[in-house]
Amino acid sequence: MAQNRTFFDTKLIDLEDKVVKLANLTMRQTATAIEVLEKHDLTLAQTVIDNDNELDDLELAINDEAILLIAKQQPVATDLRRLIVTMKSATDLERIADYATNIAKAVTRIEHVPYVLDIRPLKQMAEQLIDMLELATRAYRKGEVSRVRELNEMDKVIDDLNLQVIKQYIGNLPNMTVGTNDVYEFSNIARYLERMGDHVTNFGEHLIFLEKGKHYDLNQ
Repeated sequence: MAQNRTFFDTKLIDLEDKVVKLANLTMRQTATAIEVLEKHDLTLAQTVIDNDNELDDLELAINDEAILLIAKQQPVATDLRRLIVTMKSATDLERIADYATNIAKAVTRIEHVPYVLDIRPLKQMAEQLIDMLELATRAYRKGEVSRVRELNEMDKVIDDLNLQVIKQYIGNLPNMTVGTNDVYEFSNIARYLERMGDHVTNFGEHLIFLEKGKHYDLNQ
């Protein structure tokens, strides 16, 4: 029995380390996607797109290993919650990385450089998002679950900026003679960043579930 417990604990720690690795890769992917936007660097954009497969594979590996542990070890209570949280967190992190890839793809479709619109609000959204990711990852790694409640207010900043950006971009359309298609891509980038923020709050909610054993909506 003790040997089985040691095996389970070792595998669970390995899984949680993989979630942290996925979180760090997601932060890197997000930061690189914003650099692509800032510089309109299409070579770097392709790097982001190519790297997406690595994150997809890691998320699949985490979920497959967690399901196998559940099937073979039949954990209960806190152990089962930890496995559920690894799977849910991995899925949200992978979705964030997918949106980062979508940002890089959107940049490749922008036609006018220098840009016809102000991207500074998008950079503000991205900086806030990376701060959220860092906080959530640290909370996961160190068990600082109380801090994830800060994600709610941080996400509201992204939501507010998203509304401002869309209003600003759409408001420019009547006076624009070129770059109207680019407005669509910039608006999509804002929407991707807003959705990324939602997935980080999901990550935080999973950590509260791990500690409390019940679901909590950080967006209340």
